[in-house]
Amino acid sequence: MCVGLGITYLFLPEQGSVAIYHTAAVGAALAIGVGILVEAQMGIRSLIRTDLIALAALYGLTLVEFFFPQEEIDLTVGAQTATQGVEALFIGFVGLIIGRNLAPTPRPAATSAMHLQLSPRTLFRLYLLLLSPGYLIMLMAVSFDPVELVNQMLGPRFSQPWQRGQLGGWFELVGELSALLLYLVPAVAGTVLANRQQYTVSQITIVGLGLVFTLFFGFSSGTRNVFAVYLVLFVGSYVIFKPDIGWRYAACLACLTAAILYLSAYYMLQFRQVGLAYYFESGGMVAGPAENTLFIDNDLAVISKLTNIFPDTIQYLGLEVAYYAIVHPVPRALWPDKPEHLSIEIADALDQHGVTLSATFVGEAYMMGGYLAILVVGLVLGWLCGWWNRFAGDLRSNLNVALYVSGFFAAMLAMRSMVWLTTAMLPSLAIWLYVRTRQRNLQFPATRSYDQSPSV
Repeated sequence: MCVGLGITYLFLPEQGSVAIYHTAAVGAALAIGVGILVEAQMGIRSLIRTDLIALAALYGLTLVEFFFPQEEIDLTVGAQTATQGVEALFIGFVGLIIGRNLAPTPRPAATSAMHLQLSPRTLFRLYLLLLSPGYLIMLMAVSFDPVELVNQMLGPRFSQPWQRGQLGGWFELVGELSALLLYLVPAVAGTVLANRQQYTVSQITIVGLGLVFTLFFGFSSGTRNVFAVYLVLFVGSYVIFKPDIGWRYAACLACLTAAILYLSAYYMLQFRQVGLAYYFESGGMVAGPAENTLFIDNDLAVISKLTNIFPDTIQYLGLEVAYYAIVHPVPRALWPDKPEHLSIEIADALDQHGVTLSATFVGEAYMMGGYLAILVVGLVLGWLCGWWNRFAGDLRSNLNVALYVSGFFAAMLAMRSMVWLTTAMLPSLAIWLYVRTRQRNLQFPATRSYDQSPSV
């Protein structure tokens, strides 16, 4: 993969930022794709890994859109600046690729002890428990009117009454925690639907309806990364738990997932400012941004522009970004004076005040300390992904699968912004604490009756 990226960089065109980005997109797809094909020899489920999810997420955020027309980029980004952005991005890829191989390979015994199997009845109850808090907060905001709940979901982005303000209190804290729990709903639903024969028709119906409603909520929100995470978590847990899955079935599922991601990335951008209801009422005649092409976030263009700003105009931020990421999950209700944002936001650095710009972890790391910081952060994130793969050593338990798949959420969100990594880890931490608590209880039989079954 690294050799392929290096060859791609050497053959970048000298003129035309769009041509440079397109060449980078093609070359990176071939380099990473060939590497994945080599690793595919270990089996289908071996490809459902945290490091590969992270690589795919970073590629999707930065390069996929350059398979489609992006002529306006030539007017805003010069060729030299574009080349610098590709260089920064490729350094981030190299960090992830190398870092994942630096993680220690766990011994089989390291994960075999974590074999706690939830019964179908208990897993179904857990599913309902995950569904309840998230939608309870929303129902409270609309006075428990389910029709109004759907109407609000169909409204413009960020117009819903359950949306948090800039500074959160205790109610906003509960809302944030319930939103994090909703990310686990698709993962548990994938586990249930992959083993439908173990559940009753009514249970399958409820799980299916809950999954569809959660996907609808993510789609109607207009926030594309939320919907993408929901979908990937569902597909990942489904493939892991699906018995006797073949390559043809997996290929069809992958193509279907890619098609849904493509359509959602396009249409969610068109309606999110006016709302899904108005978009349907107007017959799709709303002129959204980049209507005739696929627009993600122009993250690569933003990264390129940042290479012209730091450190010539603005000094590197140093460890401020890492500190902000560490304290980010601390509730403001407990720490009212917590920093609201970085001293220099991406939009401020690019003199685009009043808007929100993203640059993936690559751009944020460059703001920390240039190319070296990108490599270091990439190595750390790659190492974390490789280390998390240790939980895939024993996926016979549905609890193990839930724990492992929950890490995909953190990996995908970290690619978009490393600031959100520590927050995205909270669902995984909750599952891990539950598993460890159950293990500890099973290790001390004196505290429980001897005739009680050890199954959960």
